[in-house]
Amino acid sequence: MWQIATVLTVLMVPLAVSVWVWSKHQWAADQLEQVGPRYARLAGLVQAKERLAQAEASAKALLAAHAYPAEQDAVQAGNDAQQRIRSLFADSKLDVGSIQVLPPKELAAFDRIGIVLRVEGDLTGVQNALTLLEKQSPTVWVDSVSVQTVGVVKPKMPQRLSAQFNFSVLRVRS
Repeated sequence: MWQIATVLTVLMVPLAVSVWVWSKHQWAADQLEQVGPRYARLAGLVQAKERLAQAEASAKALLAAHAYPAEQDAVQAGNDAQQRIRSLFADSKLDVGSIQVLPPKELAAFDRIGIVLRVEGDLTGVQNALTLLEKQSPTVWVDSVSVQTVGVVKPKMPQRLSAQFNFSVLRVRS
């Protein structure tokens, strides 16, 4: 009996070790299966490092062309935009009645700074100012426009217009 027990014990040890090794092998295979796709993505990112750096630089340049940087205060950004807009419309031979910077509104990653402008002048001046406004950087967005005639309409004279523009500029929030 003792001999059978000893033989069974000697046989059970390799069997137990084999089961333990097999379970560790299964665990390792599962881990490799989970890590494999992650590793492939990371390897792809490493290979595309240069293209990603170029894309990031391009995105930053595009953002700088359309929005004020986060380092600039919202008040400073509003004042800068206000001065640029005023000079554009004044250079287009329009009479600037008033211009006002509104408090910034928070969007997802930006502050939207509103600017209200009231001007008077002829249609060509308004067209010229809007053409020049299109070339501004950071971008000045036209939210709404309200145009009315001033005085009596005379057929052979250029019509004088009164317009109110609601503009906005974006400032990156860090």
